[in-house]
Amino acid sequence: MHSQRSLPITLQAALCIAALGLVQGCATQADGSARVQVVCAVDTTPTEAVMDLRQQGVVQQKVGFKDDSGPQSRSYTGAALWPLLQACALQSAAGTDAHGQRAAALGRYVLASGAEGYNAVFSVGELHPDFGNKGSILAYAESGAGGGEQAGPASLRITAPGDVQGSRYVAGLTRLEVRSSGSVGAGSGAAVSQAVQVLGAVGNTLRLDEAALHALPAVTHEVGGRRYTGVDLWSLLHTSAALQADGDSGANLQAMYLVATGADGYQALVSLAEMSPDLGGKRVLIAYRMDGQPLARGLARLVVVGDGKAGRSVSALEAIEVFAAAPAVP
Repeated sequence: MHSQRSLPITLQAALCIAALGLVQGCATQADGSARVQVVCAVDTTPTEAVMDLRQQGVVQQKVGFKDDSGPQSRSYTGAALWPLLQACALQSAAGTDAHGQRAAALGRYVLASGAEGYNAVFSVGELHPDFGNKGSILAYAESGAGGGEQAGPASLRITAPGDVQGSRYVAGLTRLEVRSSGSVGAGSGAAVSQAVQVLGAVGNTLRLDEAALHALPAVTHEVGGRRYTGVDLWSLLHTSAALQADGDSGANLQAMYLVATGADGYQALVSLAEMSPDLGGKRVLIAYRMDGQPLARGLARLVVVGDGKAGRSVSALEAIEVFAAAPAVP
């Protein structure tokens, strides 16, 4: 990871204003503050600032999820996550944004880190209001079925509304880091893709040509008024590809993601947690037919079911790389 530098006070305040659309600076000294470190690591030299969540707009959120003790119901008070990260997530990296600013953003993710080294990944596409629109907040107070409120550093956490289980509700939250994907995939430049590779943190590297894709169980979903038929990516990763996400491999599902690359180099990132039936439950396909016909461009297309816009649909799909996010380095 690149070395980090702290922002001067005036620049730190400017970053807070840009990210939050507010006119006041970030208060980091007030008593009772709920502070979190925010690192923007999408450029060569990461920048960081400490933000007091109590100085931002207040959001109330009720969620339900399961943990080891059974179903849970919580009411949280905190600050919305997306406005806090928007400026960094959408930041232009002029030398590399070949497909535009929005495309660059859809190839990034957020790593949420807790005090005990626990990490969880959220893709920028998952959080972006135009795509996944996940309404995560940074909560500094909560109450459960038994009533009562907890506040202070011990209860600071990120929420993951819509997740079935609570694995991404990182407690004791200390740090948020917006990162680029780390993929070096560039696409072949071919007019029509001939096969899809699945590689990275998997037990079996795959090369799926037309015959191999059609030999796998097929599913069909309607997206944007079109019917896409193809292979369920979650099932493929857990069967043929033998996804490496367990304690023995050192990788945990909630801290993993994949990057899809098209023949023209276009990329999109999806967190594995948003796909998992036990967490986000979003269906993602390697589609090879649309409305019963072969695709006009390339063998296959990545299709993210449920996104508001199709920015994470990758045409002429050539590669799916699976990654485990590296832990944050203080």
